[in-house]
Amino acid sequence: MKRASQALLVFFALAALSACNKTTTSIPLSWKNPNYQNGGFEKIFVIGIGENEGTRRSFEDAFAKAIAREGAAAQASWGFLPQSEALTEEQIRHAIEGGDFDGVVITRPMGVDQTQEYVRPSTRTVPSARYGYYGYYGTSYTMVHEPGYFKTNTRFRLETNLYSVATGDLVWSGQSATLNPESINEVIASMTAAVAKKLKAEKLIP
Repeated sequence: MKRASQALLVFFALAALSACNKTTTSIPLSWKNPNYQNGGFEKIFVIGIGENEGTRRSFEDAFAKAIAREGAAAQASWGFLPQSEALTEEQIRHAIEGGDFDGVVITRPMGVDQTQEYVRPSTRTVPSARYGYYGYYGTSYTMVHEPGYFKTNTRFRLETNLYSVATGDLVWSGQSATLNPESINEVIASMTAAVAKKLKAEKLIP
């Protein structure tokens, strides 16, 4: 029975640790052009800005899929604009106008921040695994004390702009913050899903 109780303690400790490290993306700042009166964009050209070509391709593919899940067609730009260096306006315009796109999203990195957070000590209870009604009643909860500790929070910040192809106007802009990812792939998956949902909520995706 002692082993079972110890196993429960380990399980709850791991669950608490996983909850602390869960990757989340928020969009603390966003703006929508009040003069934009049209409906949602039906076909969006996705451009990611970055020096690493492999990361750029992964990001654009993931963002295109996230937008498609919300109801619009989307196309990664790397198949049309394979260069990772700065492109000319003529190159970008040619790729966009040749694909019958009505919207363009451009995402660029803004920075990576690290902060220290103090997690206060806590005391909680977990159920006992002991059998027998009195044993269960008498020791139904075991007190677990967790000492305070410092943890490092890592935040990836990106900015995404949505433009109308027809007018060239900025329609929407948002800054996303992804907290405590374990890898760049987690940043990509969490951020693209959050921004696509935000565009849907703003009725910029049909």
